Amino acid sequence: MSQAVFKALQFMDKKDLECAICLNRFHQPKTLKCMHTYCLQCIQKWVETHGKMKCPTCAQEHDLTRYDLKELASNTMIIQLLEYVVKTEDQKPSKCSCCDINPPEYHCQTCQLYLCGGLCIKQHHIIPSLRNHSLYTLDKKEQGRISDKQSKCRVHCNNLLEFFCSTCNKSACKHCEHILRCYQKQHKVIPMSTAINEFNNDATEIVKLAHEIESKLKEKLEYVTKYRSEIDSQQNFCRTAIEIQEKKLINTVTEKSKELISDVEAIYKEEKEDIDSKVNDIDLEMSTVNNLMALINRNLNKPEETETLQLCKTTINTVREKVLRKDFHQSLKKRNITPNFIPFTYLDELMVLEGIGKITTVDSMLYKVAQDDEALTVTKEQPFVVKVSSPTESDACQLAATLINPSGQKYGEYKITGRCNIEGNWQMKITTGAAHIKGSPVNIKVESQGLVYTIGNISDYKENQKESYVSDLVLDTDGCILVSSFSKYILKFNQSGSFVDGLQVPQDVDINRMHLMFDGHMVFSDHKNKCVVMCDDTFQEIISFGKAVLKYPDGLTVNNETRILYVADRDTHCVFKFNVDDGRQLGKIGSKGSKVGQMNTPDDVTLTKEGYVIVADRKNNRIQMFDANDKFMRILVGCGEEDGKVISPHGVIIDMDENIIVSSDHKLQLFNRSSVFIKRIDHKDDGLDIPNGITVISNKPRRVAVANHKPNNVKFYNY
Repeated sequence: MSQAVFKALQFMDKKDLECAICLNRFHQPKTLKCMHTYCLQCIQKWVETHGKMKCPTCAQEHDLTRYDLKELASNTMIIQLLEYVVKTEDQKPSKCSCCDINPPEYHCQTCQLYLCGGLCIKQHHIIPSLRNHSLYTLDKKEQGRISDKQSKCRVHCNNLLEFFCSTCNKSACKHCEHILRCYQKQHKVIPMSTAINEFNNDATEIVKLAHEIESKLKEKLEYVTKYRSEIDSQQNFCRTAIEIQEKKLINTVTEKSKELISDVEAIYKEEKEDIDSKVNDIDLEMSTVNNLMALINRNLNKPEETETLQLCKTTINTVREKVLRKDFHQSLKKRNITPNFIPFTYLDELMVLEGIGKITTVDSMLYKVAQDDEALTVTKEQPFVVKVSSPTESDACQLAATLINPSGQKYGEYKITGRCNIEGNWQMKITTGAAHIKGSPVNIKVESQGLVYTIGNISDYKENQKESYVSDLVLDTDGCILVSSFSKYILKFNQSGSFVDGLQVPQDVDINRMHLMFDGHMVFSDHKNKCVVMCDDTFQEIISFGKAVLKYPDGLTVNNETRILYVADRDTHCVFKFNVDDGRQLGKIGSKGSKVGQMNTPDDVTLTKEGYVIVADRKNNRIQMFDANDKFMRILVGCGEEDGKVISPHGVIIDMDENIIVSSDHKLQLFNRSSVFIKRIDHKDDGLDIPNGITVISNKPRRVAVANHKPNNVKFYNY
């Protein structure tokens, strides 16, 4: 080690070898351009966290890349000092090299001796030849400690410190004179062990408090760093949005300019054609005049050409009358077609006042995703809405949403609706400003469309009447599926298609179609007794409808507001109406026939949100709609084999989105509320054959179950 470096040790504080960032001894010390030194790892971590290196000592900022870090100069003096200090303290003996009694406190680099802080160091300073030697003060934290944690007196080296004066803030052994004076002055003198314990307890509390503060500061730093990152991200987002708006306006102005130029060119083209026509007429007349003049010149001095001259005179008079008429110039002036551009000045005023947008800030804590929407399951291409609560309705415009799938592909508009075209797990990140709102991101599972699973032949699940075929199904209040099959037995399956239980109705009935009411009661059409029965949740009969009136009751539904029961009757070719509370017949809709409003073997009936009646008119191969007063409105779906048409419709229902689902002989189709065809739900190879009853199981995902009559099974579809 050089003498200059060693000289520095005499004037150096131990903290001079500590990094100002990590507060530990330097490790790979690197010097910045401001000449301050820090650990290489500390500089790297600072740059990764803050983006720039800001010197904690002088606050100067340094732009450093990972390549710049490799080029930073090493502080060789500190490295040499560290090597000396580590070597010196590692080799330090337990006792002074001179007295061989006291622990060493100094190291002489010239003598290579370890000296205690008592007489030995004093003698080293007294001897003239040793006076200028460079001494290094050893780190006392590394010195050995006696078992009772008490150090020895500096004056009486072999004596332990036994007393501490809290008034003078001095320690002493039993031979120290100043402790006697402290007693005489009635200072507060306590045992050294007590003073050490009290001091250590206070120090422990301070360290504990310091750790708590450090922890809080780290939390704050992490939050501030994260917030800063979000601010930077939002700043970039705003810049991008402004640029998009700018380009959009520029494109709009460019398109409008093109339209105006096109209008000018159209006017010019029309007038040019008119002017060209007039020029052609003038040229033609000019040619006629020139020809006449040439003819006359050729016939001068020829009286025998009098007849020719008369013809020329007649022709020239005709041309003269046409050319010299007064309305020629006026006809051009009256058109007033000269194009003139009139700029809209109010656009300039609007741009000055309003600009192209505005910047707003909002508090993300005021918003939260509805608990039911924090995780969704939907089908491919199914529109969905995520409900978000906000302080006011107008605040919804402050929200932005982005759908992201695992591949990183972004999809969707900046509003709280979405549609996923790819199966898999997605996330909808909903933000206000730069911050996520509570409940964001929303996890969205997207399932494929089409056949999900099939419950095999339902006869396998029945103990009796195995020969009966499936006729209908409904969604029970507990979320299970109830399946009927022209018997008194009802089979219960969960939504995964697993068998749950077999139920038996107490009455002697053959259950055809079913409808579950909001109060938990069920109505079903009884094929055996030719009536409709209402029962409770234990299938005990409450009331029956239409005995001696109904001939073949089939599909049925109930209007919960008007308390009207609608029953489609195959054999009477109409829909009967009953009061659901007292059983009174209220009338009927339709009559036998093929005209509009008439029916032929209606199989099913359902209701729209407005109370309109929709009927599956099976043998007329159509779906008809009637208003709440039983008047025919229109044919929703007509006859045909192609998609969007029906042959022998058996079932019709309305889903949660007010779409219409229709089952016909060999297919299952989806229409919107206006009866516009959307798609075929099933595939032609799925094996649907006379699908009777249908019921919607869920809206997220959109799933429907079908009672597939002829194969005697149940199929579940996502749509």
